[in-house]
Amino acid sequence: MSGLLNKKTISLQKQINDINTEVGELATGQTATAVAIHSVGVVNPLAVGATVTELGDGAVHKTIITLDDVAMPVVDGSTPATDGAWGKMLLYTFPVGHIQILGGHQVFPVGGLVASSAGSGLTSTADFEIGVGTAAAANATAFDLNNGTEENIVPHSTVALTASANTEIESAAQGKAAVYDGSTTAVLAYLNMRTSADGDSGTAASTLTCSGTVTIVWTNLGDN
Repeated sequence: MSGLLNKKTISLQKQINDINTEVGELATGQTATAVAIHSVGVVNPLAVGATVTELGDGAVHKTIITLDDVAMPVVDGSTPATDGAWGKMLLYTFPVGHIQILGGHQVFPVGGLVASSAGSGLTSTADFEIGVGTAAAANATAFDLNNGTEENIVPHSTVALTASANTEIESAAQGKAAVYDGSTTAVLAYLNMRTSADGDSGTAASTLTCSGTVTIVWTNLGDN
């Protein structure tokens, strides 16, 4: 008898769950499957210390990525006199489709950006730009991010370190909408940085430890 009662209880709970799901879908106009496909990306598991909060629905979505001592490797340019030291960290992979970025914001509190190196890497007073873009930073004959695809989701903040850390709140926002084709290869969001002059870094590898938040408001317009 107890086994029969357990089966009936499980069946009843499933019916309740199905009803709750249907009510939610009627209220939002979105099925659970649609929301999962169109509104949820993936935070990079290799960005240790990064967590994500997903808000919104299948129409307009808000992704909040919290950085808690995320370590970004930084290397000097291959020709130091002309190539700035640079770092990159993949933060987020959007779902497949044409992704329209509606806005982006980043904020690093005082002490949220800390440089360290085993030798002559980033200096204790290094100046650099940091932002979020669809392309990863790479070696280039340039200093600063220069308003390209390395910061087209969130424009750069200009950081001036004191004693190897930022002494002011660093924030930046982007409100200009743009569409990126992720129908074949998913759109990515990278945290990128590049120094402002040769004197901001020696030749040794460094680490920029990042704490703060990156917020992206976006929508998936659809696949192919």
